[in-house]
Amino acid sequence: MTTMIAAIRTASMRDLAAVRQMAVAAQMFEIEEVGFFDEMFRGWFDGTLDRHRWLVATNPDKTVVVAANYAPEPFADRMWNLYFLAVDPRHQGGGIGRSLMASAEADLVDKGDDEARVLVVETSSTDQYARTREFYTQLGYDEEARIRQFYGPEDDKVVFWKSLIELRS
Repeated sequence: MTTMIAAIRTASMRDLAAVRQMAVAAQMFEIEEVGFFDEMFRGWFDGTLDRHRWLVATNPDKTVVVAANYAPEPFADRMWNLYFLAVDPRHQGGGIGRSLMASAEADLVDKGDDEARVLVVETSSTDQYARTREFYTQLGYDEEARIRQFYGPEDDKVVFWKSLIELRS
Protein backbone atom coordinates (compact mmCIF):
# COMPACT_ATOMS: atom_id res chain seq x y z
CA MET A 1 0.00 0.00 0.00
CA THR A 2 1.33 3.41 -1.01
CA THR A 3 -0.18 6.61 0.30
CA MET A 4 -0.26 9.57 -2.07
CA ILE A 5 1.32 12.68 -0.60
CA ALA A 6 0.11 16.02 -1.88
CA ALA A 7 2.55 18.11 0.13
CA ILE A 8 5.23 18.02 2.79
CA ARG A 9 5.27 21.39 4.48
CA THR A 10 6.02 23.27 7.65
CA ALA A 11 3.20 22.77 10.13
CA SER A 12 0.80 25.56 10.96
CA MET A 13 -1.35 26.15 14.04
CA ARG A 14 -4.36 24.78 12.13
CA ASP A 15 -2.57 21.38 12.11
CA LEU A 16 -2.49 21.08 15.90
CA ALA A 17 -5.80 19.21 16.28
CA ALA A 18 -4.84 16.71 13.56
CA VAL A 19 -1.44 16.06 15.17
CA ARG A 20 -3.04 15.49 18.57
CA GLN A 21 -5.64 13.11 17.07
CA MET A 22 -2.97 11.21 15.15
CA ALA A 23 -0.85 10.71 18.28
CA VAL A 24 -3.86 9.23 20.08
CA ALA A 25 -4.95 7.10 17.08
CA ALA A 26 -1.41 5.73 16.75
CA GLN A 27 -1.62 4.77 20.45
CA MET A 28 1.39 6.86 21.35
CA PHE A 29 -0.52 8.83 23.98
CA GLU A 30 -3.87 8.80 25.74
CA ILE A 31 -6.27 11.64 24.97
CA GLU A 32 -5.65 13.26 28.36
CA GLU A 33 -1.87 13.26 27.71
CA VAL A 34 -1.73 15.22 24.43
CA GLY A 35 -2.13 18.68 25.93
CA PHE A 36 1.64 19.20 25.77
CA PHE A 37 1.32 19.55 21.98
CA ASP A 38 -0.47 22.87 22.57
CA GLU A 39 2.57 24.17 24.44
CA MET A 40 5.01 22.78 21.86
CA PHE A 41 3.15 24.33 18.93
CA ARG A 42 2.63 27.65 20.72
CA GLY A 43 6.29 27.77 21.73
CA TRP A 44 7.38 27.15 18.20
CA PHE A 45 5.09 29.84 16.79
CA ASP A 46 5.79 32.46 19.46
CA GLY A 47 9.56 31.92 19.22
CA THR A 48 10.27 30.46 22.66
CA LEU A 49 11.08 27.14 20.92
CA ASP A 50 12.39 28.82 17.78
CA ARG A 51 14.90 26.16 16.80
CA HIS A 52 12.29 23.41 16.87
CA ARG A 53 10.95 22.26 13.52
CA TRP A 54 7.51 20.82 12.76
CA LEU A 55 6.81 19.13 9.41
CA VAL A 56 3.58 17.57 8.24
CA ALA A 57 2.58 15.66 5.13
CA THR A 58 -0.89 15.84 3.69
CA ASN A 59 -2.72 13.54 1.33
CA PRO A 60 -4.55 14.87 -1.77
CA ASP A 61 -7.61 15.90 0.27
CA LYS A 62 -5.23 18.02 2.45
CA THR A 63 -5.64 15.83 5.54
CA VAL A 64 -2.52 15.65 7.72
CA VAL A 65 -1.38 12.01 7.66
CA VAL A 66 2.09 12.28 9.23
CA ALA A 67 3.86 14.79 11.46
CA ALA A 68 7.34 15.19 12.91
CA ASN A 69 9.03 17.46 15.44
CA TYR A 70 12.80 17.77 15.78
CA ALA A 71 15.17 20.19 17.46
CA PRO A 72 18.84 20.66 18.28
CA GLU A 73 20.15 18.84 21.30
CA PRO A 74 21.31 21.45 23.85
CA PHE A 75 25.02 21.51 24.67
CA ALA A 76 25.93 19.23 21.74
CA ASP A 77 27.75 20.06 18.52
CA ARG A 78 25.17 20.03 15.69
CA MET A 79 23.32 17.05 17.11
CA TRP A 80 19.54 17.01 16.65
CA ASN A 81 16.83 14.94 18.29
CA LEU A 82 13.64 13.69 16.65
CA TYR A 83 11.12 14.23 19.43
CA PHE A 84 8.00 13.08 17.65
CA LEU A 85 6.98 11.19 14.54
CA ALA A 86 3.48 9.86 14.04
CA VAL A 87 1.75 8.37 11.03
CA ASP A 88 -2.02 8.10 10.85
CA PRO A 89 -2.62 4.36 11.45
CA ARG A 90 -4.74 4.15 8.29
CA HIS A 91 -1.67 5.16 6.27
CA GLN A 92 1.11 3.26 8.05
CA GLY A 93 3.26 1.11 5.79
CA GLY A 94 2.61 3.28 2.75
CA GLY A 95 5.94 5.12 2.67
CA ILE A 96 4.78 8.48 4.01
CA GLY A 97 6.80 8.21 7.21
CA ARG A 98 9.88 7.45 5.10
CA SER A 99 9.16 10.48 2.89
CA LEU A 100 8.74 12.80 5.86
CA MET A 101 11.95 11.54 7.47
CA ALA A 102 13.81 12.14 4.19
CA SER A 103 12.48 15.71 4.16
CA ALA A 104 13.49 16.28 7.78
CA GLU A 105 16.98 14.91 7.13
CA ALA A 106 17.32 17.10 4.02
CA ASP A 107 16.23 20.13 6.05
CA LEU A 108 18.94 19.40 8.61
CA VAL A 109 21.63 18.80 5.99
CA ASP A 110 20.81 22.04 4.15
CA LYS A 111 21.15 24.37 7.13
CA GLY A 112 24.32 26.11 5.89
CA ASP A 113 26.79 26.89 8.67
CA ASP A 114 24.49 25.25 11.21
CA GLU A 115 24.31 21.91 9.37
CA ALA A 116 23.41 18.98 11.53
CA ARG A 117 25.94 16.19 12.02
CA VAL A 118 23.74 13.61 13.74
CA LEU A 119 20.05 12.87 14.23
CA VAL A 120 19.07 10.89 17.32
CA VAL A 121 15.75 9.09 17.74
CA GLU A 122 14.43 7.59 20.98
CA THR A 123 11.69 5.00 21.26
CA SER A 124 10.38 2.25 23.49
CA SER A 125 11.54 -1.36 23.66
CA THR A 126 7.99 -2.75 24.04
CA ASP A 127 6.41 -5.01 21.43
CA GLN A 128 4.06 -2.15 20.50
CA TYR A 129 7.08 -0.28 19.09
CA ALA A 130 8.77 -3.21 17.30
CA ARG A 131 7.70 -1.90 13.88
CA THR A 132 8.94 1.55 14.85
CA ARG A 133 12.38 0.21 15.70
CA GLU A 134 12.48 -1.73 12.43
CA PHE A 135 11.44 1.42 10.55
CA TYR A 136 14.42 3.38 11.88
CA THR A 137 16.80 0.52 11.16
CA GLN A 138 15.54 0.40 7.57
CA LEU A 139 16.21 4.14 7.29
CA GLY A 140 19.86 3.60 8.19
CA TYR A 141 19.71 4.40 11.90
CA ASP A 142 21.88 2.32 14.22
CA GLU A 143 20.79 1.29 17.67
CA GLU A 144 23.26 3.23 19.76
CA ALA A 145 22.05 2.64 23.32
CA ARG A 146 19.44 1.14 25.61
CA ILE A 147 18.57 2.59 28.94
CA ARG A 148 16.99 -0.18 30.94
CA GLN A 149 13.62 0.38 32.58
CA PHE A 150 13.58 4.04 31.50
CA TYR A 151 9.85 4.27 30.75
CA GLY A 152 8.83 1.58 33.23
CA PRO A 153 9.81 -1.79 34.74
CA GLU A 154 9.83 -3.65 31.40
CA ASP A 155 10.19 -0.72 29.02
CA ASP A 156 13.67 0.37 27.97
CA LYS A 157 14.49 3.54 26.07
CA VAL A 158 16.09 2.57 22.74
CA VAL A 159 18.26 5.27 21.19
CA PHE A 160 18.94 5.26 17.44
CA TRP A 161 21.69 7.32 15.80
CA LYS A 162 22.37 8.39 12.22
CA SER A 163 25.20 10.47 10.82
CA LEU A 164 23.89 13.09 8.40
CA ILE A 165 27.32 14.04 7.08
CA GLU A 166 27.27 11.49 4.24
CA LEU A 167 23.88 12.82 3.07
CA ARG A 168 25.47 16.13 1.99
CA SER A 169 25.95 16.48 -1.73
